Amino acid sequence: MGDTWITDLTHFLDETGRIAPMPGPARLLAEHFTAIVLMVSHPEIDIPPEYQVRCRRRPGRKPCPGYIEADIDVETNEIIWWCPICDDNGYIRNWKGTMWHLGNDDDTQ
Repeated sequence: MGDTWITDLTHFLDETGRIAPMPGPARLLAEHFTAIVLMVSHPEIDIPPEYQVRCRRRPGRKPCPGYIEADIDVETNEIIWWCPICDDNGYIRNWKGTMWHLGNDDDTQ
């Protein structure tokens, strides 16, 4: 069973809107969440391969072969994401207006 991550993207950012200085594992986690924002806010329906996000979990100490799938909750504007292989999943709040948001401010894909 995967973990559930409830994330406010602004908690990872500094006052300039970039990923704040933090230890390696925390930075990798922040980069994972920002990659999900890039993917879900990409303007194309068919996400180009360079925007697809691999799952970061390692069940049984082996890399999960899955790719993250995501959508936007139209009522809350949260990104809802999940791995269809290992069930890692989560929500990302306060992502709109960040440098990783590729759409316009009124998009709700």
